[in-house]
Amino acid sequence: MYCICCKKNNVIPQKHRLNPDLFKDTQSEEDLIWKKEKRKDGSLVNVNNEMIDNGIIHIIDAGYGSTHDGDQIILAICDDCIKENLEDGTLLYYGNYMYPNENFIVEDVEKSKQKYRRRNNLDNLV
Repeated sequence: MYCICCKKNNVIPQKHRLNPDLFKDTQSEEDLIWKKEKRKDGSLVNVNNEMIDNGIIHIIDAGYGSTHDGDQIILAICDDCIKENLEDGTLLYYGNYMYPNENFIVEDVEKSKQKYRRRNNLDNLV
């Protein structure tokens, strides 16, 4: 899938990158991106649950107030663009669902808040 920042087609579901011939007869990359299935327990299975190489593919929901109210959009962003945009405060670090209470996570969240405040204050000055 194409990265929303650099526009390169370099964010790929892992199984298609590692062995595309193996998955040729099953789901295509397109099928995987738009997959909408349910597990036996009723939980949803979609691209948000897939292993992705070189970045993130995620479905985002537009909330009230957007001209896209209720729309769901599939976004991809590559690891290089994530790193660059975290450094300048364009993307903000929220946390880590696997290690939520680790000290380094708390520090990274605080650094992101500082970058957000700095960038916001500079924008308000100009």
